[in-house]
Amino acid sequence: MKKINLLLAITMIALSTMSFTLKDKKIVSDDYLKIEIPITEIDSQGWGSWNTTDCLRGLDFRVKNDGYNKYAKKYRWSIQFRNRYKQKIHFSYKAVSPNEKYEIKQSEKTTDRIHVDGNNGTKGSYYLVKSGSSIYVYINKIRIGAKDYGYDYYNCDK
Repeated sequence: MKKINLLLAITMIALSTMSFTLKDKKIVSDDYLKIEIPITEIDSQGWGSWNTTDCLRGLDFRVKNDGYNKYAKKYRWSIQFRNRYKQKIHFSYKAVSPNEKYEIKQSEKTTDRIHVDGNNGTKGSYYLVKSGSSIYVYINKIRIGAKDYGYDYYNCDK
């Protein structure tokens, strides 16, 4: 029974999509889109450095913590995506606290869809999340091209 639980825990960790954590060192994982952003790489405006996802080599992202929202009792996290592909990219996403990542991965429920122009186009949004030190961003339903309809979703670049 312990072996099954350990195997299940390892499998769930391997299935994680993207995680951002403010730590003192940078770790780029073999997991789908998991990256830790070090505090030392935060710019004067509070943004972490640009990072490339493991799945989409042409999609970069960065995050910043905009502070605590006392009315929502959550932290506001800004997320910015940069598209280095020549074509427009479309994908759905949702940001949650890291302790909710398995639930979002299992449900595959995303709440926002974003369309980022090609050739270094940028686009962003923000999320209210319970965690003030890290966030988990789940991305799915990816399409690359001028239109966001009429063809199947895109798989990873790998």
